[in-house]
Amino acid sequence: MASNKIYQIAIDGPGGAGKSTIAQEVARRLNFLFINTGGMYRCYAIALKNTDLSDLIAVKTILNTNKVTLTPDKLYLNDVDVTKECYTPPIAMLASKIGTISAVREKCVNDQRVIAQGQSCVMEGRDTTTVVLPNATLKVFLTASLKTRATRRWLQDNKTQLLETIEKDLIARDHQDSHRAIAPLMKAIDAVEIDTDNKSFEENVQQVIRAFKLKEALSV
Repeated sequence: MASNKIYQIAIDGPGGAGKSTIAQEVARRLNFLFINTGGMYRCYAIALKNTDLSDLIAVKTILNTNKVTLTPDKLYLNDVDVTKECYTPPIAMLASKIGTISAVREKCVNDQRVIAQGQSCVMEGRDTTTVVLPNATLKVFLTASLKTRATRRWLQDNKTQLLETIEKDLIARDHQDSHRAIAPLMKAIDAVEIDTDNKSFEENVQQVIRAFKLKEALSV
């Protein structure tokens, strides 16, 4: 790769499709910055969980007085590690809910674009290919069956929840994300769709890297 060229890989898809783990490994292998956009919304969801979301002034105050820091494997709110809380079902649902608030969406999208400027990156989320990085070098939309996605979350949660409960939560989150008025979850027209079902983690990572290499070659 030309060292002076900036590349952006944007990865979208529903919860449990493998976005975070695949994007993080692709970033590591390409020596790109990994940006977890969903983590940003989850952190702000924690900050806003006791706030009246209909009070726009209060919401904006929280957004402007709380600091979110993203690292490859940790999420920080005001320098406190909140990674574990971020991945609880209530915060996941609240993150999707606050994502429908224009002030939250504007704040997060702006911050994400600032982070992505000036360096090659792999950014994952639910509107990365359609809104945040519409001109990304490569756009990927990851999919998987509900059963596969729920099983992954079940294992990630150390089997502490019923699988049926996780499936119901994913169905509700999918509906909320895809039907919101602002930046709904959808596949970009020019995105490469990758079904992560019945493939190993390595196969899915390699498929994304091959798609990027092809785009890179065509852009020279």
